[in-house]
Amino acid sequence: MTSNRPGGRPTSSKNAPPTSRRSARQQRIAQREANRNLNRAGSYGSGGGSNSLLIGTAIAVVIGVIVIVAAFVLTSSKAAGPNLQIFAPTVSTPPSIPSSGRTLGSPDAKVTLDLWSDFQCPYCRDFWHDDEAQLIDKYVKTGQAKLVWHDETIIDANVGGTESVDAANASRCAADQGKFWQYHDWLYTNQYAEASGAFTKDRLKTIGSKVGLDMTTFGPCVDNGTHDAEVRAETASAPVNSDGTHGTPTLLVNGTLMTGFDYATVSAAIDKALGVTPSPTPSPTPGASASAATPTPAATPTPAATPTPAATPTPAPTATPT
Repeated sequence: MTSNRPGGRPTSSKNAPPTSRRSARQQRIAQREANRNLNRAGSYGSGGGSNSLLIGTAIAVVIGVIVIVAAFVLTSSKAAGPNLQIFAPTVSTPPSIPSSGRTLGSPDAKVTLDLWSDFQCPYCRDFWHDDEAQLIDKYVKTGQAKLVWHDETIIDANVGGTESVDAANASRCAADQGKFWQYHDWLYTNQYAEASGAFTKDRLKTIGSKVGLDMTTFGPCVDNGTHDAEVRAETASAPVNSDGTHGTPTLLVNGTLMTGFDYATVSAAIDKALGVTPSPTPSPTPGASASAATPTPAATPTPAATPTPAATPTPAPTATPT
């Protein structure tokens, strides 16, 4: 993956729209209701003493404040989605990597990485931007591993709404046109706070148009929730962590559940599956002073050979006269 992350990710507060007229009207209605409760509390307490009046007044004030805050939050959250700015991807999946649906990488890869994730999950976004990008560069792009995406839309159950399911369905609609991984990058780049309106159906369709999808089929696919049942079925089959809970992201390397999803942990597991032996730590090289401490003695010169004396000639025998 290549990264061109701008200065900081978008935040929901930065792009939150001003309070709408409808919100102001609801606040006025809530205030009138609070005042009405105050009056009621006063009449109820008149026959029961000052303590009853004080308790009733306090309860009425609390109820009024809750109503006002709830009206403001409800109106703001509904209005937020369409006004959130949309950014181009900060990390892009290399188009040169082969893909099929929600599987990225060579089908013959020795290692399979099964990733269970939720597009609303902030930890999943961080994993995508940092660790997943490195894993794709080192293992998927080189054909050693393939990455398979699985939907685990658990945030809807935690905070309410359907933005996780809607985003997952939209990503499958993009996969129908062979552009799951491009759309996946756009969704994570434009993730805001959970249930903030970042993944309303209208905004999901706007993102689809920026990806270059055929909107005549993508739009109805998003609006009708064509893949909702598949998303929910896959979520129900998500693996359980060692402590018996579900969480995202969850990663399996050749079927083995990872206890952590940081790059170092996952990379070590992939190397083990590939049969790669970690390089041994090299022993320290002795310093120059140590190697020069004992000088090599000079060679002892070989003494010259002693010359052999010349042989003494033997005198010829003297003949005896006859």
